[in-house]
Amino acid sequence: MKSENYKNLPNGCYHLSTDGRWSGTIFHNAALFAYGMILMGLLTLRFAINIYSFILMQNHIHIVLSGTGKEITEMFHYMVRKLNYRLRALGFPELPEGYGFKLVPIENREQLKSELIYLDRNTLEKHLCIPGGYPWGTTLIHHNTFLSLFEWTKAKNLSKRELERLTGSRLDIPENWEFNPVLGLNPKCFVKGAKFYELFPTPKSYLSRLAKDYEAYVQVAERLGEDIAFSDEEVEGIFNNLSRKHFSGRKVIHLDNNEKAKLALILARDYHLPIPQIAQFLKIQEFLVRQILNAKEYRQ
Repeated sequence: MKSENYKNLPNGCYHLSTDGRWSGTIFHNAALFAYGMILMGLLTLRFAINIYSFILMQNHIHIVLSGTGKEITEMFHYMVRKLNYRLRALGFPELPEGYGFKLVPIENREQLKSELIYLDRNTLEKHLCIPGGYPWGTTLIHHNTFLSLFEWTKAKNLSKRELERLTGSRLDIPENWEFNPVLGLNPKCFVKGAKFYELFPTPKSYLSRLAKDYEAYVQVAERLGEDIAFSDEEVEGIFNNLSRKHFSGRKVIHLDNNEKAKLALILARDYHLPIPQIAQFLKIQEFLVRQILNAKEYRQ
């Protein structure tokens, strides 16, 4: 669906992902990331939306939010304009003409849990940090005390001119909003964090799903049309889950040829693992994996 067609969507909860087809850079340095954090807050002031979680990656943005399709579409265009203004001011190229986004409806509580975990897994998949260690998004506030280590200045202690310089906006900034020269704006000031803690009330419930919910990660990536990649350690974790379900908890070396063929099909079909990675994990040659995936008896 083209971005403009989202205007007709009803009020609801959605996962917004900016244009992944563009391989350029949005956030070229820490100053732009910090501004991105401030911009997320401005969106909640300027538009009738709620933000529940977000993550700023170098070349794209994910936001889990609620609102009407019309309001979210207008919000996106405002966000692009503000980003382009800041990029121009700092001497960087603007986002391309026609830069768009994808908006996926979140239809139930379980899907919302998966979408929130997907956002927080994003930086882990890119090997950027440990859980909770990425500063540019709501991972900072998900069972995390990281923000308490920084000093924050409340908006009420800043002049109007200073606030306009920081935000690039003349919007009235709430007096209790907290700013930091490195991190920009404290996400706690504007994110509706209660929903996250309702779904993940303890650190264990959050970290367990973050580390082990491979199926949800695949499902969300498919909905967004994004690439999927698993490390060798994650493939081992996937197999451990599958082994308990299909192979009585046995190790790969104890599987017979038919069971390895079944496993190869599951890894390719349900987890989109590439043939070389499947072959390496099963300790068989790549041409055999291709034969398995093309065989009618296994594809049925």
